[in-house]
Amino acid sequence: MEKDSSKIKIALVEDHEVVRNALAKMLAEVPNFDFVFEAEHGQDFLDQLKTKPIDVVLLDLEMPILDGIETLKALKKQASTVKVIMLSMHNDLDIIFELLSMGAGAYLLKNCSTKETIEAITMLHTDGKYSNFIMNEAVINTLASERKTQNGMKHLELSARDMKVLSLICDGFTSNFIADAISTSKKNVDFIRSQIMKKMNVKTANELMRMSILHGLYTPRSNKEIELEKENVLLARRIKRTEGLKSKL
Repeated sequence: MEKDSSKIKIALVEDHEVVRNALAKMLAEVPNFDFVFEAEHGQDFLDQLKTKPIDVVLLDLEMPILDGIETLKALKKQASTVKVIMLSMHNDLDIIFELLSMGAGAYLLKNCSTKETIEAITMLHTDGKYSNFIMNEAVINTLASERKTQNGMKHLELSARDMKVLSLICDGFTSNFIADAISTSKKNVDFIRSQIMKKMNVKTANELMRMSILHGLYTPRSNKEIELEKENVLLARRIKRTEGLKSKL
């Protein structure tokens, strides 16, 4: 018997078997849904996707082997047309906004109602967009944070370059590293640092970080994000050196 092509083809990616089974059962019982397959992690999902086309995927955020964030990145890199609904127990507004910015079509808490899940899938597939309270809150929170940062920059007369240096200082990077990151000298970085501290009326690095957070000028980053920043700067340095050697040949 052929499947109804008018139905919304769905996949579910969830590492917890009990949760996965419950969601799979619910999705399979919705009349206009065609539940195509389930996967226990991102790599399993991407492998099955090669031979099992779908319209929408419900993607868990935290999973082993390949988590939701990396899976979302992989889909976007492939220019996939699959619409993504992120699933999580976390209601962190910064994380939600980041995922939406990365291309997720919706964000649902795992304790949301069956009705909301069905509505999100249907609207995302039909209209190409969906929004709920927590997604709206994430956008509003980010806009308010950006406005606070802009006001702080204006009040303290900080340039975009000053902000970059400030962010790297608060991340714990040395002046030598920062100099490489913004293509300047260590001496100039130290000068910028002293000028920022003077404007903010602080004398220590700890005071600088605390006041930066209070003024909305700096948002603490994860070790993974900081390490990625370091890798990018080191890569840029290697490329620059390679180009320099080529020009001398």
